[in-house]
Amino acid sequence: MAKIFKKYKYIFIIFLLCLILYAILSNLKCRVIIKNNVFIGIKSGIIEKKEDLKVIEIPDNVTGIGIFALAYCTKLERVILPDSIKEIRMGAFYDCQNLKDIKLPERLEVIRNDAFSNCKSLTDVKLPSGVKTIEKGTFAECTSLESLQLSDNTTGIEEIAFNNCRSLTSVYLPNSVKTIGSAAFYNCSSLATVRMSEGIESVGENAFWGTEFFKSGMADEYGSVYLGKVLLYNKGSNDTVVVKDSTKIIANAAFINNYRLKEIELPEGIIEIGDNCFENCEALKKIDIKEGLKKIGENSFAGSGVEEVKLPESITEIGYGAFNNCKDLSDINLSSGIERIAGYSFENTKYLNNIKPDEYGCKYVDNILLSSENNGSSIIHIKAGTRVIGAQAFENRNDIEEVYIPKSVETIDFKAFFLCSNLKKVDFEEGIKLKEINYFTFVGCEKIENIDLPNSLEAINAYSFGGCSFTKIKIPENVEYLDSYAIRECYSLKEIELPERLRGEYHWIETDGIKTPKLVFY
Repeated sequence: MAKIFKKYKYIFIIFLLCLILYAILSNLKCRVIIKNNVFIGIKSGIIEKKEDLKVIEIPDNVTGIGIFALAYCTKLERVILPDSIKEIRMGAFYDCQNLKDIKLPERLEVIRNDAFSNCKSLTDVKLPSGVKTIEKGTFAECTSLESLQLSDNTTGIEEIAFNNCRSLTSVYLPNSVKTIGSAAFYNCSSLATVRMSEGIESVGENAFWGTEFFKSGMADEYGSVYLGKVLLYNKGSNDTVVVKDSTKIIANAAFINNYRLKEIELPEGIIEIGDNCFENCEALKKIDIKEGLKKIGENSFAGSGVEEVKLPESITEIGYGAFNNCKDLSDINLSSGIERIAGYSFENTKYLNNIKPDEYGCKYVDNILLSSENNGSSIIHIKAGTRVIGAQAFENRNDIEEVYIPKSVETIDFKAFFLCSNLKKVDFEEGIKLKEINYFTFVGCEKIENIDLPNSLEAINAYSFGGCSFTKIKIPENVEYLDSYAIRECYSLKEIELPERLRGEYHWIETDGIKTPKLVFY
């Protein structure tokens, strides 16, 4: 018996030693971690460390590179990506300071924020046709980047996308590019040649500040510097400015704090006046905007001296605080085609102060509800014929308990009922054509226990509902987009009814302290 026990003892010891040896050998080198076809990262081995790798080949069939998957691999020089890659997530190659060679596969569709930020040795980037947007900070601080090729499908370049790419000398922006964000090419000090997109619709503040082009840009007789059909900035040396006939865009902050400007002549064809464009231009008293303008950006005229503004019928959007604190503004015509009016657009102006509220405290201009004030009415009947409820129109109205919205309403803008803490009932008139619930519309409406959403809805955006008291909500069958963050911090919520079309498209985001509701598809 002792001999048998001794025999099994040796077998067990040998087996244990084999397991230990296997564990050691299998962990000598780095291991690739892949979950659901997404490359999550690399785990360091005993003798081979992730931080020491110079070349990495991503396995076939991987479709995504995960968040910060290879971040801080400072010795990494080359990455080989398979053709199956469709998405490179946020910060995937952040601070890979020696990365010189990476070929982006043709099937790639998305590159997230800061994906290649601080890759200081990267010299060449060619974006495949599937990538439409270059997100915030994607190639920021790539100080050796010399060659940049955008595809003809590129539509947007977000803020600080190429910030401080000091070796970049020229950029060709295809006509597909519509938007360039703030500081997109900020401090690209060698950038001397820029071919501007013919399809441009918006240029952010300081988009080309610190570039060679910006420094050497020739101003016209009115002190304005142009890039293609964009008026980038004005030097503030003239009290009268005539804008060139071919101009389509006035960039963000182009005339900000220009205390000399008294008069500006705008041509037909301008489609956007950018954010903060004429902010604090106190000497500017009158502005006549020609047909073609579609959008006035955030705080465009805030704090300026304008007394009278003539807007064309073509305008569809007025940004947040556009005429905020224009104390002498008493006359402005609002187009019947306006689709969006953001909050505080006319705050502290004679224009808004002179509008008499109705019996519910609502202030209207034609078919637009601009704002409201507490006059003791806990029940609000928005008047028939109202087409637009402006952003933040009822914000912080904790006196309101019920709201009746007529079928004429087509747009309820951002934060319209934000923090209406005593609002219990929202009644949409049958036949309403409202297509979306906007961001933060009903956040903080703690007393809403039930809400019947109209069948016309097609989209419900992030944080449409937050802190509400309903136990169940039904998403109408025509909704094609329901943001995963649309319903948040609704502690009583037990069930969400969803149209079958959203199966696989909508995913509940778990939150600490909130029980996951039941998803029922119909």
